[in-house]
Amino acid sequence: MMIRRETRLVGDESAAATEMGYVFTFLLGILFLTSFSLWIWDIEVATQERWMDNAMEDNLLSLSAAVERADEAARIDAGSSYSEPVQLHQAIASSLQLQLILDDEAVFITDAGGTKQFRQPISGAAATTHSGTIDLAGVDVIWVVLQSGQVIVTDKHPDF
Repeated sequence: MMIRRETRLVGDESAAATEMGYVFTFLLGILFLTSFSLWIWDIEVATQERWMDNAMEDNLLSLSAAVERADEAARIDAGSSYSEPVQLHQAIASSLQLQLILDDEAVFITDAGGTKQFRQPISGAAATTHSGTIDLAGVDVIWVVLQSGQVIVTDKHPDF
């Protein structure tokens, strides 16, 4: 004797509602993680920019101090020669194509697009002239050189 069971499909809507809750919870989690990731990325970029700005300002202070020391050497003896290496603080911004410019009024660091510009004035109290332009890509040391009454910046070791 065979017993037959009659099976009927029952419209159980509670399981479908639970599955929809899982999907919405998953999507909400993705939204929160994306928002958090963007927020963290923004903090990282702002921190890198602040570090780069501080590094460029420190570089300019070091370079302007070396130029002032070269001017002081020229004031003591007009025919003197002087050279000083200045170790640069490295910045992440290698894609900015930074350039160092020395003139009679200041030391500048600027990028190719002109969006980043840093300036440190120098006294120019000596009767020397100041000049030099250096592309900072891959440069670790800048030489401040006094020779023949002229202060220049170069990335090459001076040959006296």
